Amino acid sequence: MAKTPEGVIQAYGMSELKKRGCLVRKISYEMRRGCPDHLVLVPMQPFGGVEPKPGNAWMWHPPRVIFIEYKATEDTRPEEHQLREHARMRAVGADVRVIGSKRQVDELVKELFPND
Repeated sequence: MAKTPEGVIQAYGMSELKKRGCLVRKISYEMRRGCPDHLVLVPMQPFGGVEPKPGNAWMWHPPRVIFIEYKATEDTRPEEHQLREHARMRAVGADVRVIGSKRQVDELVKELFPND
């Protein structure tokens, strides 16, 4: 079964994030357009890769929620209705990423999991 270039990047991103304990969900809106492709729930992780002692909450990176819009290439720009939705989401504090390559997936993983 042949995948689209965007589908290949989506599958890679999903695999890499799940390997690190993230929950990754394909999402869509009912009766609306512009929804990002995936919702990613990033788990809390120890700072510096060292397991902290109980009660030292400052030694943990907090959990994160990220929305990812996948594109076929790094040069592919989201459509106008997607850009408007991304702007609405960001205006209320959402972390929305547009990813168009395996390299960009790897950069996101490195950002989220610096101890890997």
